[in-house]
Amino acid sequence: MTEHNPDSPAHDEAAGHSLWKDALKRLMKNRAAVAGLAFIVLMSAMALGAPVLSSQVTRFTVEETNPCLRYQPPGMRGIPRVHTRTLPLDEHPFEAVDRDGDGFVTAEELSVYLRQLEFEHLDVSGTGTLTEDDLRRAPRAFPGTSDYARILAGYDRNGDGVLDIDEAELIVDIFPMSAAIFYVRQHDRTGDGRLSPDEFVGVPRPEVFRLGTDGLGRDLLTRAIWGARISLAVGLLATLVSFFIGVTWGAIAGFFGGRVDTVMMRFVDILYGLPYLFLVILLMVIFEQSILLIFIAIGAVSWLDMSRIVRGQVISLKNQEFVLAARSIGTPGLEIVFRHLIPNALGPIIVYATLTVPAVMLQEAFLSFLGLGVQPPQTSWGSLANEGAPPGVMVNYPWLILVPGSLLALTLLSLNFFGDGLRDALDPRMRKD
Repeated sequence: MTEHNPDSPAHDEAAGHSLWKDALKRLMKNRAAVAGLAFIVLMSAMALGAPVLSSQVTRFTVEETNPCLRYQPPGMRGIPRVHTRTLPLDEHPFEAVDRDGDGFVTAEELSVYLRQLEFEHLDVSGTGTLTEDDLRRAPRAFPGTSDYARILAGYDRNGDGVLDIDEAELIVDIFPMSAAIFYVRQHDRTGDGRLSPDEFVGVPRPEVFRLGTDGLGRDLLTRAIWGARISLAVGLLATLVSFFIGVTWGAIAGFFGGRVDTVMMRFVDILYGLPYLFLVILLMVIFEQSILLIFIAIGAVSWLDMSRIVRGQVISLKNQEFVLAARSIGTPGLEIVFRHLIPNALGPIIVYATLTVPAVMLQEAFLSFLGLGVQPPQTSWGSLANEGAPPGVMVNYPWLILVPGSLLALTLLSLNFFGDGLRDALDPRMRKD
């Protein structure tokens, strides 16, 4: 008699495979789906880690403005007001900043010292002046023109063809007096408006705006990181609201049919006839405006298409053999709907849900544009894209539309790839016998 071996391949084949185990295997073989999932996880991690990234990486806060650094390109430097680091004291001692030698450092002396450091940073040739080539290499935006010869001539008061530090004052002023006064007050324990050697903690360190600044001088990378929180939250939570309402409504209507189907779908038709924007505005006027209300308002009017898709899938499945078998053994109708029909219709449902997420993100952007969505200083990718959308801004400062637009586009592609992969992986007809 042959002994049964549970570790043999024949035993594994006879035992069969779990639907979810097979689905996971098929999903992991789909490189596009895995890449999409990886990007979604990366964006989610960035959104969850926004406070840490803001304080330890970008060093700027989401509401921190720098009026003197408006519309600056990636690479421009500025001084953070909250998460400020200092330069080494041995390289930038108290005596170097105290220009008049009175034993105290004032806000003006700090501002002048940072201006000198930035001038030396831009003076690549080391000549003590800024040439046209230095201006062209510098990460600076000059509104109204890109003719660097004309820019230099506009600042060159003595006509020698180069800029000294006094002539380049507006170009290298990354720490204006208002910011310097704020910094001094943070460390001035005696309240005399200046810093003694004991109060002096160091010269504030310039940080790089890695993706440039917006129209108020705010760091675009910081705002993009914080914007991921609201954009992804609105997209995912509003889609979940739409998912649960639409799937339940459409499945019940499709399975029971008859008068139930007629009444439920005529209600959907009535909602289709009402303007979407009117419904959202009405909900936000009746109730207090908040981010949570945005989730509910968008999700509550986004389930109509989902219900029709689910209804069609259920109608095509309810006369299949497995449904007839469930009915024959007395399984209740709602149990058939939620235990048998909806799991077998998950493919199209999940694909449509993944398409709903970016659509909801764009809807949130439109509401923010009308003043009904995210309110400053909070931000989202959609509101960032709106800030960079005006023609004059788009042409002269393209990074303002490229950054949020790229994040939205990549998120859309990732969700599509992942949704297609899930559809193929969860399709019961692809399950191995």
